[in-house]
Amino acid sequence: MFWHSFKYAFKTLIKNRALVFWTLAFPFILAILFNLAFSRLHDYDVFEAFDVAVIDDAEYKKAEIFSEAFKSLSEGDERLFNTQYIDKDEAEKKLDADEIVGYVYVEGGDAKVKIRQNGTNQTILALAVEQISQGVKIVNDVAMTQIARSAGQKVDVEKIYRDAVATVTDAEPNIKDDSRVMNIVSIEFYTLIAMACMQGAMMSAELMNRCLPNISNRGKRVAIAPTRKGVIVLSNLLAGYVMLVFSVCALIAFMRFVLGVEFGDNMGLIMLLAAVGSLTATMMGMFLSIVLKTNESAKNVIILIVTMAGCLFAGMFGVTKGFFDNVAPVVNKISPVGQITDGYYALFYYDDMARFTTDIVSLLIVAGVFLALSIRGLRRQRYDSI
Repeated sequence: MFWHSFKYAFKTLIKNRALVFWTLAFPFILAILFNLAFSRLHDYDVFEAFDVAVIDDAEYKKAEIFSEAFKSLSEGDERLFNTQYIDKDEAEKKLDADEIVGYVYVEGGDAKVKIRQNGTNQTILALAVEQISQGVKIVNDVAMTQIARSAGQKVDVEKIYRDAVATVTDAEPNIKDDSRVMNIVSIEFYTLIAMACMQGAMMSAELMNRCLPNISNRGKRVAIAPTRKGVIVLSNLLAGYVMLVFSVCALIAFMRFVLGVEFGDNMGLIMLLAAVGSLTATMMGMFLSIVLKTNESAKNVIILIVTMAGCLFAGMFGVTKGFFDNVAPVVNKISPVGQITDGYYALFYYDDMARFTTDIVSLLIVAGVFLALSIRGLRRQRYDSI
């Protein structure tokens, strides 16, 4: 009975054209559009350094590591920025007059960027500041670790930090380095994969609606059928999960081998993250289908809103992931979209697997929470009449 129900649910999903389009075909279309939109970033001949400003106040001078690293991006024939060192009032005037793309300032020890509109240059500026800031944090962590190891010994703290500054500033910018281009555009593709995973919540919600007697006529038949309800629910969810994993893995293969998006060398871990992200989305769709007392269309709209909000915070719509990590860091730590995106980011940019492993474990915990709440919700459902 399990496999019969599984096969029937699989066929039902395939015949639902609207669901197939939005959950399977639409991510491929977006991937092609993203590739066309960002293809200009690979045209190195047309790249030119653009004008930015730095608020050259006491706080900026105090952030020695950051200021030296940013300065290195403003020097040489292959510089990234034409940097002006001015005060805040003048920077605001130049920004309003579109004389600069944006300006950088340090507040409370953190580097920040102010822009007026979104665009390629604005994204480059924001991501450059974000990456330098991450480098500064790494350098500080390394320096503090070295100081801690030297406890009880005579420590030259200034020398440790001078070496750290030299480490950051010795790497000269090279706009022809392909990894720099991927730093700019890859986050968009990573959020697209996360979105494709989370769209699968629509599949599991659709399948759960067919098992709930207060939503569909088939659900009424399921409620009075001699077959255990858990067998039918499990087989339906497995059908949706299998289809979702297949579609997301196909999307990753399309991006990697057709569009040339870089994910790193370990395809096994790449697919593992897709599978775990799809599992979380499946559990989320089941949970929302059970707890939301509304029709199917409204449930799909709510799932879409949750998914798109997660994509926004993860950096899909031009606002950088780092911006939201600073403004609302907890969101991407609990959002499945943020965790999936961060997992691919960590897998590509970091040799240490700790961050990637944390994202995998977090996704499994979120999936487990959704599953537990869904089981509790199903057990508590009672109907006076069906």
